[in-house]
Amino acid sequence: MLLSTGPMDSALRSLPEEAFENLLVVSVSDEPADLEQTVTDLGHDPDRIGVVPVSATPVATAEEAWTAPRVSPSDLTGISIGIAQGMRYVRPDHGWFVFDDLGVLFMHAEAARVCQLVSTLAAKCSARDVTGVYGVVPDAIDDGAYAQIESLLDGVLDRR
Repeated sequence: MLLSTGPMDSALRSLPEEAFENLLVVSVSDEPADLEQTVTDLGHDPDRIGVVPVSATPVATAEEAWTAPRVSPSDLTGISIGIAQGMRYVRPDHGWFVFDDLGVLFMHAEAARVCQLVSTLAAKCSARDVTGVYGVVPDAIDDGAYAQIESLLDGVLDRR
């Protein structure tokens, strides 16, 4: 599912309650500690989430949430490895996977490589029957990239 959001919107605020029972988040928007606080503020247990932080600078780790090592937004292979590590904790037929803002990747890598990553992630989620949500701010990427990502996923939810 492609989740279209506005600038500075949190993809987490668009998720249903059941997503927070078993959730892996790739976060380019928030540090793990901040994401953990958002989950707590939304009334959920941060011990049930995992975070793959994507940042060019060091990040503060979470206290309760499982946290992968920080990965640079230009390192798509490293991001994929972090996700693979975190997916071990996502239960098939029950878990959720959220990439909070794909737009950041388009600033650091070629569109074809980003689309290949999204295609691979969507296939892995589908194979495990895990709900995948891929956030993007449509105005932050070009229309062609948006259309290509949209074509890879099974629906669009517009929360702008």
